[in-house]
Amino acid sequence: MDEKAIRELFLAYGTRQEKKKHQFIYDPTVSRSCSEAYYLERGVAALTSINENGEETVFLYFNERRIIGFAEILANKYRFPHRINQFLPISPFWLTAKTGCIYYTMKEPVFSRLLDENVIFTNAVLEATSLNYLEIINKVQHTQDVDKETLFCEWLLSCRIRRGSLIIVPKVFTFTEVAKYLGMHPVTVSRIAGNLKNQGLIRRTEDGLVIMDELRLMEIVSQGRNRQDQQNVHPVSHR
Repeated sequence: MDEKAIRELFLAYGTRQEKKKHQFIYDPTVSRSCSEAYYLERGVAALTSINENGEETVFLYFNERRIIGFAEILANKYRFPHRINQFLPISPFWLTAKTGCIYYTMKEPVFSRLLDENVIFTNAVLEATSLNYLEIINKVQHTQDVDKETLFCEWLLSCRIRRGSLIIVPKVFTFTEVAKYLGMHPVTVSRIAGNLKNQGLIRRTEDGLVIMDELRLMEIVSQGRNRQDQQNVHPVSHR
């Protein structure tokens, strides 16, 4: 994605907004004149659902420089008469600021027009759509099959943001929250974080977890995925 070009489009056609930690970037219970999409300039946000008891479930985390919240616009734009599922309602979701967030809001008519007229913008939306889909699939599959260290390293990389020369995962995330997201026990998350710290891959500061060796974390994730792929390959028996 041409991040500079996409950012400039959202700056030109969008509206700058700020949200504090735990505030909603998108709340489906609030009426709007039309749908919106967002460009996350700064901070970490999450795609969440909230049940009738007020309990939140996190499906994905979004770090900086991502286009988010555009699913409803695409659903409205690409409805075909022969598609039965066009009559199925879109499940309610929230976009929650997990840290303080700065973002740009773009209204549906502008977003839709840019999809038709701007190839760079269209490619960026396709890339964002594919990334969201693959991250959802990977989370479901890896939570079941991949070792816990790989899962935690994937989470670290998905939530990392850059602050000057540092790559950091903000302090706002507790091990309890991370454990719930990854389907682990908080003690397991704490142990894995301790092991990575002892290896010099991360360190704790007052601002959060600083990633000291991003490439090594990527290698751990790649190796974990490769092990999973090898385990999932079963030779066909001919009898």
